[in-house]
Amino acid sequence: MQIQSINTNTPNFQANRLRTAVRLAKTANRPNTSIDIYSINSSDSELINKLLMKIDLKNRTDLFAVKEKNNVNDTIRNVLTKALNLTEKSSDGVYIAVKNGKHVTGLLDFTDSGIPLLKNLVVWRGNKKNDTRMNLFMQFLKGVGKKSKTNVVAYAEDKTKGGKWLLEQGFTIPPQNRFARQRFVMPKNEIKSNLDKFEKHIENNPETTISDKIQKDVTLTNLDL
Repeated sequence: MQIQSINTNTPNFQANRLRTAVRLAKTANRPNTSIDIYSINSSDSELINKLLMKIDLKNRTDLFAVKEKNNVNDTIRNVLTKALNLTEKSSDGVYIAVKNGKHVTGLLDFTDSGIPLLKNLVVWRGNKKNDTRMNLFMQFLKGVGKKSKTNVVAYAEDKTKGGKWLLEQGFTIPPQNRFARQRFVMPKNEIKSNLDKFEKHIENNPETTISDKIQKDVTLTNLDL
């Protein structure tokens, strides 16, 4: 197990770390790359408000995004604003991915009022190996899979790479779609098997280690977007 070390001087937020993935460097003179997944809500308002002020400083894109808004920046703003209204007891959730303890590089939000719905999943800042997207998604499946008695649902624009990505992760398109956006469904009896498949793929990868031990109130510094 490898956990990214965290500087505790002058903290700018504390949050619950749910998952850490470390991709090992292939050469000794290069650092490892860590992806930490955190759950955020209204108790992290200082962090969220700082990030909201930085959204438009860069133009972010994600061809494989599953998103409700037209562009990634608007999606980030929408999801972070949602997090400001969530509590520890909320059935809905917002996850952020932090790369090397320094940069937020992706986010996911969902609702779970009976039928788990993956609403947005976007990543940025160079994710060629798809680590950020997969670790956000696996944390989502892990969370809803423990208690879900129904299928998991997601929506994406028709014939997009985001929709294609959902199909590759085990979602299917049910017949007679009546919605403006394409509806995708992962049957409840396949949630665990899909999650096990993803986890096994990572476990068999000698370049990657995973820890899913929850750590409460982890302190980060100088976090940027």
